[in-house]
Amino acid sequence: MFRLLAAAFLLCAAVATAQGLETKNGPVAVRTWGYQLQRHEPAAIAAAPHDLMVVDFARHGDEASKFTQDEVAAMQRRDDGGRRVVVAYISIGEASEFRTFWQRDWTKRGRARSALTDEAPAWLGPVNPDWPESRKVRYWDPAWQAIIFNKARTGWLDQIVTQGFDGAYLDIVDAYYFWGAEAKKRDGHDDDPIDQQDAARRMAAFVVAFTEHARQVNPQFFVIPQNGEFILNDLRHGKHPQQSDSQLAEDYLDAMGAIAIEDTYYRGDEEENNALATDGGKVEVLKEDFLKAGKTVLVVDYVNEAELVADFQRRARADGFIPYAAPTRGLDRLGAPGVAK
Repeated sequence: MFRLLAAAFLLCAAVATAQGLETKNGPVAVRTWGYQLQRHEPAAIAAAPHDLMVVDFARHGDEASKFTQDEVAAMQRRDDGGRRVVVAYISIGEASEFRTFWQRDWTKRGRARSALTDEAPAWLGPVNPDWPESRKVRYWDPAWQAIIFNKARTGWLDQIVTQGFDGAYLDIVDAYYFWGAEAKKRDGHDDDPIDQQDAARRMAAFVVAFTEHARQVNPQFFVIPQNGEFILNDLRHGKHPQQSDSQLAEDYLDAMGAIAIEDTYYRGDEEENNALATDGGKVEVLKEDFLKAGKTVLVVDYVNEAELVADFQRRARADGFIPYAAPTRGLDRLGAPGVAK
């Protein structure tokens, strides 16, 4: 089981948050992290100073260019002889046209933004207007989950485990917000969630099953959900509680090595360098539901102007979070680690 080895919650701005994650190769102290999904090479990642790195499982996002076990091991080795944590990105709430599992006959023109055909699977939902190469998915559907992991161990997760990654960085966990809101319209499929609590329950159950499957091979495997920070609150508080909800919340926390959150301080409509607009509700729930439970909180804001980067890092550390200032929202360049002076 994943164990948090050291926790430092509400630190002053002059002290960096330092926490430890246990991996199959032993504990790794984490006080900085980085996030790069494009134009990343093992040699460059290996030379990076970050304690934890989030990368795609492949150079170009497909199985043909996936990193080998040796390349993953190289990324995990530090120049000083120590280890870094390396986790693989995986989207569990959307399907993208550039992934290997995508079938062109699902839409009229083969692209995600095209109209669905009769060949489209029942789990394939509407286009994401912000990322039109992707569509929402009914993440609770067994057919979608089988693409992610399955008994034959041919799923996306199974591949990540085989490659030797320490864990998985789960994107679009907050898809449950979408399906919870859609439930209010009552125009979806018969098996769609009935409300936000139900949508949260289905996502939490998916993440727990995902992690349990990976731990059959690597008992120290953990996940880092990106966003969806209100999931425990939504699971615990709703009009349709179930007796299993409390245990599911605990299992969800146990599955996690950390939680990662985008756009907490510098937020807005621009791709990068928005004005300061701290999301106080987000900060509060991260402290109450995750820091107090002993979980590492990673935050990424998309800023590259030196003054904004420094202020973001100071604010995040003061709240007990580990900051990463991403130079671009496309995540095609690696920013410097946010180490306190």
